[in-house]
Amino acid sequence: MRALVLAVSAAALTLAFVGTAAAATPTGVTDQISIELTKGKLKFVGPETVTVGDQLEIVNKTNPRQVGPHTFSLVTKGSQPKTPKARKRCFTPKHICLAIALWHGFNPKTEQITKNPAKAGPAGWSTAGNATGKKGDSWFSGEKKGGHISQEVTAEAGTTLYYMCAVHPWMQGKVTVVAPVVPPLPTPTS
Repeated sequence: MRALVLAVSAAALTLAFVGTAAAATPTGVTDQISIELTKGKLKFVGPETVTVGDQLEIVNKTNPRQVGPHTFSLVTKGSQPKTPKARKRCFTPKHICLAIALWHGFNPKTEQITKNPAKAGPAGWSTAGNATGKKGDSWFSGEKKGGHISQEVTAEAGTTLYYMCAVHPWMQGKVTVVAPVVPPLPTPTS
């Protein structure tokens, strides 16, 4: 009986260690969210889920001379402007678009940014910000077509990452972070 308890305890510790190591280990997989102009509409196109440890690449496939630059900004769900009126006042104090600009060190006189990407919390895609002081992870696409950034997904499994473009606040999306698949342990033989 004691041997069985020790074996079960060892297996549980092994699973806990493997699960923790897998959560912190890069998977070698790259997922992509693209910024596109499709049938006259700007939108994000990407997967519904990403795995902790995947690289998440954001690619601007639009022409900035035609539609302007973009941001890919992680925000809290409640920060996303939902109505035309909310989107219209998005760049006013205590609203998310202005907050995102400030995360990037935006200077209204020169219209330049000084931080790109804007990082908050742990390295990688993990931290959602809001309009009342909590900074989030964000990337500014700049003025060139084909701009991109790739960072590891470091948010915990079970997290839903909400994102938006501060320049075009109707561009919004979400992706759910899932745990890596851990291969089963071999069955012990007697």
